[in-house]
Amino acid sequence: MNLTAASFLLCLALGVGVASSAHGAVAAADMIRRLWPLVGQDGGGATPTSVRFAQSVPVANGPYTASQAERGKVMYEQNCSTCHGSSLRGGANEFAAPALAGPFFYEKWSGRPLGELFRYAVDNMPPDQTKLSEAAYLDVMAYVLQVLKHPAGNTELTADSPAMKRSIEAPR
Repeated sequence: MNLTAASFLLCLALGVGVASSAHGAVAAADMIRRLWPLVGQDGGGATPTSVRFAQSVPVANGPYTASQAERGKVMYEQNCSTCHGSSLRGGANEFAAPALAGPFFYEKWSGRPLGELFRYAVDNMPPDQTKLSEAAYLDVMAYVLQVLKHPAGNTELTADSPAMKRSIEAPR
C-alpha cells in the first residue's frame, strides 16, 4: 500500500470518529487492516503489520492522566475509602458517607460543575482530620473520574483546568 492509500484509510477512520480515543485507535488500526486488501499494494514491501497507525493517533484528550489517577487511587485508599468505601459507592458504616460513583453519585452531582465537587472536597474532606494538599485532592478527583469511566488524557487535572467548569455527567 502506498502512503496516499494509508493516509486515506487513517483519515477515513478519524473522520468517522473511530480513532477519537485510545480504544478507538486500536479499532481504527483493525479497520485499516481489514480494508488493506481492498486498496491494494504497490509492491513497496509495506504490510498491514509494518504500519503502526495506532501509535500515531493521539490518546483521548481526557482531563487527567493515568498516572495522576494511579496516585489518586493510593490517596483515596489511604484517606477516603474508610468512609466512602473501596468501590466509591458510599460507606455502609457509622459515617454513611455519600457515594462518589454510581447512580446515587449522579443523582446528587449530575449537572453540577466538577470544580464544585473539588471545592467541596478541599473544604470538607476528610472530616475532622488533617487536610490534604491541593495536588492530592486533584489526584483523588482524577481517580474518581477514572472510576466514572471518563478517559485519561495527556495533561494532568489542575484547579484551573477547563474540565473544572464542565458539568458532571455519566460518560456515554
